[in-house]
Amino acid sequence: MQGEKPQQSIVKETKRIGVGTVIMLVVMLAVYAVLGKFTVGVLLGGLLGSAYAIFNFFMLGMTLQKAASMTDQQMAHMKVRSSYSTRMIGMLILAVVAFALPFVEGIPCLIALLFPRATIFVLQVTGQIKDV
Repeated sequence: MQGEKPQQSIVKETKRIGVGTVIMLVVMLAVYAVLGKFTVGVLLGGLLGSAYAIFNFFMLGMTLQKAASMTDQQMAHMKVRSSYSTRMIGMLILAVVAFALPFVEGIPCLIALLFPRATIFVLQVTGQIKDV
């Protein structure tokens, strides 16, 4: 995927997921603040998880774009599976790092990783996404 430009639809959907993720991050941080549990570690964990979640979504789109342009179905399938495995390993490494670093809270990081899925759910329920 080196040097390949993302299609406009990937950019558009990543922006929508990014906006939804940031909104959910702000809500999560507000809940932590109301509960009196807000710390810099919570902020860093939330930011770290949110950033990776948006990156993960973008990379999914880029992988699907590349796979769709491949003529060999078997190779396209392997490309998608390989990308999924790589992105999940990245998520695991992120979680381990978030829990290992003393200045980052791991739980907000893990919660933030769910924000893109929650955003997609909200977009579906509100009719902004017809079929996924």
